[in-house]
Amino acid sequence: MTPDELAGWLHCSRRAVYDRVYRGQLPGSLRVGRRLYFMREIVIAFLREGTEGRSRRSQ
Repeated sequence: MTPDELAGWLHCSRRAVYDRVYRGQLPGSLRVGRRLYFMREIVIAFLREGTEGRSRRSQ
């Protein structure tokens, strides 16, 4: 998955995706040369974990 695709999923800019990777807030990133890609399965698991964590805290 490309940073543009992930930005669409997260409803943010591509720059915000790069910033989150730099800060270590997004797992599953893989750099190939100058390009950055994301492993879809890891990102989906990360998003599910974050969503479940928020719903537990609100109870």
